[in-house]
Amino acid sequence: MNQPDYELADMHIHIMPEVDDGSESMEMTMRMLRIARENRIGTMILTPHHKGGHRNVSPDGQLRRIAGMQDAMDASEEWNNTWIDLYPGNEIMYDSSVLEELEEGRIRTMADSSYVLVEFKPWEEFSYIQEGLRNLSYEGYRVILAHCERYDCLRRDASLAGELVRNRIYLQVNADDVLPHFRSPFAKFVGSLLKEELVSFVGTDAHKDRERSPQMLKCWQYLNRKYDPDYVREITRENTLRIIADEEV
Repeated sequence: MNQPDYELADMHIHIMPEVDDGSESMEMTMRMLRIARENRIGTMILTPHHKGGHRNVSPDGQLRRIAGMQDAMDASEEWNNTWIDLYPGNEIMYDSSVLEELEEGRIRTMADSSYVLVEFKPWEEFSYIQEGLRNLSYEGYRVILAHCERYDCLRRDASLAGELVRNRIYLQVNADDVLPHFRSPFAKFVGSLLKEELVSFVGTDAHKDRERSPQMLKCWQYLNRKYDPDYVREITRENTLRIIADEEV
């Protein structure tokens, strides 16, 4: 099978125009949406960066931009009544102010659910990552660790990833890092996580319409050859839909 018989869902993407280091314009956003559609993506949770000390897009600003994206799709004849469902979110760089900003509504949860997508600097010690994730969990958030393959501490000791999962932290990996590249620093580690079914989400983490574009189909094809198809469907579609419904993953 070269394509899934269901639409894929992308829960980590920087496609919102002119808000972070992702899409640079509405024109680029539309090109990214076309690529996503070609990759069988039918649902997206948009996750612009939220970082302390930066000018971040506001929750209301996200909704205005999503409405503009939907209007642009609706106005273009090339979409032929096809659609990509868009939901707001944030990729949150963790620091001590994050909990307060979430409580005050200055940071968006994923699709207005109890889920949050959180990142750290790749070199952070495990104790700091674990403490930050635990702080959010204690406040009732369901916490997803963004692109978990990037953290040096987890690659040095893969058992730490299992410890996070046992403590109800969800792991997300980037679609491009699933694919085995020559001398890739990530593919072997990601493969070990997938083999143990520790990964809950695959996202594109796409930023542009050229390199780092919203490519998920090759990843799905690779996963479907190597792993249980039911598990592949969970991490490429169903779990994202559970976020949107605010259901347990």
